[in-house]
Amino acid sequence: YMAAHYNRGATFPEPPVLPDDPLIDALARTNAKVEDFAISPDGTRIAYVSAESGGYDLWVVDIDGSNNRCIVHMYPEQCLLPSWSPDGEWISYGARYSSPTGNLYIVRADGTEAPYNITYDNSPGRYNEWTRWTPDGKEVVFTGGGPTGHSQVKALPTEIPTGKIRPRLITNDEWNNTNVQVSPDGQWVAFQSDRSGFADNKRMDVFIAPMSGGPARNLTPNTKDHHDSHPRWSPDGKRIAFVSDRTGWRNIGVIDVATGETTMLTTSPWDENNPYWSPDGKWIAYTASKSWNFHVMLVASDGSGEPIQLTQGDGVNGGYEGSQVRGSLAWTPDGKEIVYTHMDYQTCSDLWAIPATGGTPRRITDHMPKELDRSAFVEPTLIRYASKDGLEVPAWLYRPPGATGATPLVIFARANIPGFHVNGFYPFIQYWCSKGYTVLAPEVRGSGGLGKAYETMNFGDWGGGDVDDIAAGVEHLASQGLIDPARVAMHGGSTGGYFTNQTISKYPDLIKAAINFYGPPDLVHMERYGSAAGRSTLGDVVGGDYGGPDIALDHWMERSPVYNLDNIVTPLLFLWGDRDGVRISMAQDYFRQAKAKGKYVEFIQYNCEHHGWYDWRPETVADALRRAAAHVAKFLGD
Repeated sequence: YMAAHYNRGATFPEPPVLPDDPLIDALARTNAKVEDFAISPDGTRIAYVSAESGGYDLWVVDIDGSNNRCIVHMYPEQCLLPSWSPDGEWISYGARYSSPTGNLYIVRADGTEAPYNITYDNSPGRYNEWTRWTPDGKEVVFTGGGPTGHSQVKALPTEIPTGKIRPRLITNDEWNNTNVQVSPDGQWVAFQSDRSGFADNKRMDVFIAPMSGGPARNLTPNTKDHHDSHPRWSPDGKRIAFVSDRTGWRNIGVIDVATGETTMLTTSPWDENNPYWSPDGKWIAYTASKSWNFHVMLVASDGSGEPIQLTQGDGVNGGYEGSQVRGSLAWTPDGKEIVYTHMDYQTCSDLWAIPATGGTPRRITDHMPKELDRSAFVEPTLIRYASKDGLEVPAWLYRPPGATGATPLVIFARANIPGFHVNGFYPFIQYWCSKGYTVLAPEVRGSGGLGKAYETMNFGDWGGGDVDDIAAGVEHLASQGLIDPARVAMHGGSTGGYFTNQTISKYPDLIKAAINFYGPPDLVHMERYGSAAGRSTLGDVVGGDYGGPDIALDHWMERSPVYNLDNIVTPLLFLWGDRDGVRISMAQDYFRQAKAKGKYVEFIQYNCEHHGWYDWRPETVADALRRAAAHVAKFLGD
């Protein structure tokens, strides 16, 4: 089977017995999926990122799905977020090497030359910031760390450098500025920034600033209770589409740039995102999450008429750029089609296109391994149960094929602070189901998709009520006779990894085997040593009205599993990339302290991997799934 590259530590002598199961390798290859893409200016080609060859390479395919070719090989590293030059001759992309950010490259679109590094470490921030070309093609604009430690808007010349270059700062202030967009005339940039002083992810504003630098203008002033984000310029540059939660849900609006007048185009009771203007400026396409099934929608930009749903059926169409559900959409330059990513419980994410007037979608790429029997995959059911305080908690329930009584349970904890589970493809979940496990994927308080009130319900209570929601889900399934409460495992990544670690701390008898994918076990460490861009949100989510660790240390330590190791009896498997922006030193500290206390911990450090198993190489996903399967089987039994 596929061999991964890793280093290992364990507090026990015997190595795990990893299953030699070909299903694991086939499921791991679904990580070749497509999430990041861009259409060429002439509409004939699509650049996208895929791990079809083992690493996350840069590919180009004709828009009809033919002539698929790899133009940049990145193994074992990763390409990110391609963007075409205005003349269609070049493609820019991010490339992660020795840091979570890496560098920005340009390559000829026909692949006839090796890529050129144009940033030399002055790269876009993290891994969800797209690079935007100026209309004349002479500069690229992006956001990344600035002199103040906060994310700033920067510009770099696209002329191939002959030495180390420095970016030109368009903004340089004490605030985080992200999601930058260049105006059609190249004179302005639009971006989002929270300058309220709260920095708690509840608030955000849309700003514009001169491309040459200078004071930024707030287009959404006096809205400190609202989160206004994702600005997108209209083709004529007179209006900006944006996303706002001023209705209690994330909906789509437009701003008149000259007057600042705002009009909400949608007021629907579901979260919406990714607004994109049609080339003629008459329509805005966007995605809507309807009970965690995502659809491509259209709304007239002048506010006339009701929104139109283009895609049909369950699954994830379009997703949210740079968020929990990665994916996107884009108009073809002639305005006749919308290209978008699609996945469902049977298929990984790939490129599709649908007529802008509606109709039958057509597939452009197919990265689902042919040896997988799609009919064998389990379709989830959306259930609801009462938590300990009476809150109704939705959850996706997966029952193994043919199950009629109690089975062992795996809890799949969702990632990201405002993250959520979707009706999409999860290779780990489908593997558990194939082995006879029921899987519960709860939308605990703090999850997105149920409006702002629910999404912020655990602010100041991270690792408290949300973990109670998880425990209540186990009790509910046990009361229904669906699971054996003595055979429960749990795993999750990032926030889900934290939830996993905190659950075995708060409920020591509930979970028999736990797997933490890169979830922080020490929130004090994370707040004190994290970046200025990340500390602000963590401080409010964890600290809330208590304050930071310098004021409320007991509260922060109570929510940090590493300080409560005496409570933990559940065997734990840590899986972490050595280049993760969530500091791997937290896992190392936890491992050393657990070893001193005689706790069962295995720690796998994957080489050249970053944050998010969904961005790991297929070989790494296969190894992680093998180790998770061995860990669960050892402590729950086959």
